Amino acid sequence: MDRLTQIRNYFDGKLSKAEAEEFLKWYLSEKSDEEVHAEFDKMWHGKAKPEFEYDGKQLFQQILKDKDNTRSLNVLREPSNDRSFSTSWWKVAAAVALLIISVAVILQVRTTDVQPQYVEIIKDNPAGQKSKVYLPDGTIVTLNSESKITYFENFENGRNVNLEGEAFFDVTENPSRPFTVYSGSLATTALGTSFNIRSYNTRQTEVTLVTGKVKVRRDNSDDLVYLVPGETASISNEMESILKGTADVQAITYWKDGVLYFDKTEVYDVVQTLERWYGVEIEVVGGLPDVKCSGTFQKNEYLTNVLDILSYSVGFEYSLAGKQVQIKFNQK
Repeated sequence: MDRLTQIRNYFDGKLSKAEAEEFLKWYLSEKSDEEVHAEFDKMWHGKAKPEFEYDGKQLFQQILKDKDNTRSLNVLREPSNDRSFSTSWWKVAAAVALLIISVAVILQVRTTDVQPQYVEIIKDNPAGQKSKVYLPDGTIVTLNSESKITYFENFENGRNVNLEGEAFFDVTENPSRPFTVYSGSLATTALGTSFNIRSYNTRQTEVTLVTGKVKVRRDNSDDLVYLVPGETASISNEMESILKGTADVQAITYWKDGVLYFDKTEVYDVVQTLERWYGVEIEVVGGLPDVKCSGTFQKNEYLTNVLDILSYSVGFEYSLAGKQVQIKFNQK
């Protein structure tokens, strides 16, 4: 039984005493999620509540003495009269609600409290390598070369991922826990969808939606846009707000299938892409000319074949020695 269902059953009186006690122990531990807290509070405020028979603040302080995150609720005794558990559990819920309200104030002055320690997971690829990453919620990430994602183990702080570089996300749907990717100055939030994010440097970050719907926000500001499939959101240092447009989704996501694609691409970007794609260092002799490159290269195409075709179409000579490439453009 998932926790949200357990909350509803708790407030509908469908849990046994043992199940209710297990739930409350979990609820007061550090394992419960803030979304579950919100659901609990919402349902609590929608119910009629009896008066308390005990000091909720004192109860809370007693529970806090347990430092192993398995706080016991044995102090929540049954009333001495003959009323059933279906009545007494409201008093338990009332105490819990009071504790929730009190905790924000009390923790401000409890400077010695131990904060939860989350384990950060890092997945990264060097130049010349791509990989698939399977996140704790079932989301699949195709991570491009020279790219990195970080997140906390088991998504203990929510379904949040930080991206440097480029990745394609196929997100598992969970309406109660939105999935957010932080890349550059953008935060992309989705429930269940697939999208591509390219953010190799601070010059520009671009989000392209393939399926579903996403919200793209800039640095927690009011500057945001919603995307439908085939639309993009981009931002750069020169832009004052997010730019929304359309895109060739197939072309943008070719990379995850191993297809190298250029369409009137600036030489600078071609050089950067080839370095990442093949794990080489490219030296351009005489500076970068004002030319654009086009071409589609199938999966596992040899670097020499790519250079041969590009050199013929845009006019340059090259030499290759191990991982070192030198390109010299023809002078006109």
